[in-house]
Amino acid sequence: MAQRIRDTITGELTLDYLVQRSAAGWKIASIEWTREAPAETTVSLPTPETATTEPPPYGLQIAKDGQYLEENPLEATVLMLILEQIVKEKRISEIAVELNHAGHRTREGALWSPTAVFNLLPRLIEAGPSILKSRSWTERRAEGSKPN
Repeated sequence: MAQRIRDTITGELTLDYLVQRSAAGWKIASIEWTREAPAETTVSLPTPETATTEPPPYGLQIAKDGQYLEENPLEATVLMLILEQIVKEKRISEIAVELNHAGHRTREGALWSPTAVFNLLPRLIEAGPSILKSRSWTERRAEGSKPN
């Protein structure tokens, strides 16, 4: 079993110190360096006035209290429709047509294009597990499996 120790060295690191550790059977596993940053390279943290805000992930919105994210019902529906069409092995271009036909628009209010649907795929992969576990997904899948 390997032993590990962490030394904090104050002052200069000397060759004698390294030789002593090596003679005791220790091997260098990593080296961490620190230094005082020059004043001109200090980084100022963003203030509310200078901070850029990214929109929440698709399917989510900022809650009324401004502290949390909550589901955006309209966008969550779009994600579910896209997932449903993927399960039916529809092409991305067909999915865009279906979304437009159903009256859905992108966040910017534009018509859905194959590119816009494609750009949502990473978000769909991220949200997929929670969608697949949802009651609405289970109900939709049960309705879809009933014979005509």
